[in-house]
Amino acid sequence: MAKYILFDFDGTLVDSRALLVKLYNEMALQYQFRLIREQDLGMLRSLSIAERVERLGVPAVQIPKLAMAGRLKYQENIRTLQIVPGMKEVVARLSAQRLTCSILSSNSASNIRAFLKHNKMDSVFKEVISAKHVFGKHHSIRKVMKAWGAGPTQVIYVGDELRDIEACKKLGVPIISVTWGYDAPTLLRKGKPDYMVDSPNELLRVILALT
Repeated sequence: MAKYILFDFDGTLVDSRALLVKLYNEMALQYQFRLIREQDLGMLRSLSIAERVERLGVPAVQIPKLAMAGRLKYQENIRTLQIVPGMKEVVARLSAQRLTCSILSSNSASNIRAFLKHNKMDSVFKEVISAKHVFGKHHSIRKVMKAWGAGPTQVIYVGDELRDIEACKKLGVPIISVTWGYDAPTLLRKGKPDYMVDSPNELLRVILALT
């Protein structure tokens, strides 16, 4: 049975889509990439990260530099972000059940900790881990599992993107995909997650059934 719950951050725990679109558009104006318009959001959610990058005309070699600049701008806007409604209660319930909750995200650990502190959630997560590989999150998950001495069946990952599913499939780690995040349900289904949920309450029921 699972005893470690590993959460993604952006899109899963926190509603940061509007902020990330705003920050991207600021950089797009600077570097002359295509802007993201409101009417583009539905289409972009149905594309993989590689397809989005190609559609927006962002050179792959510039992604690391843009990600670093984006993290700095993100930090300046931490206090504007909101927890996904219902997720604070989910994490509190899991913690009360003595399950170990941690966060693994492509965002920076300092950004995540600042958000958790501002929202008085810093005590419910054991660790905050920043994944160094944007397109290879399985490396970071494997490293965390090794540090914990945990096997694949002892960990559940909760995420909102196709790349989360792909990472977990490589390791045999069960994944619960949430439909309120960055990737559209149609895209998530292509990855064949172990579970897909439409609400925090449904997420809680699935996790409790697996632990």
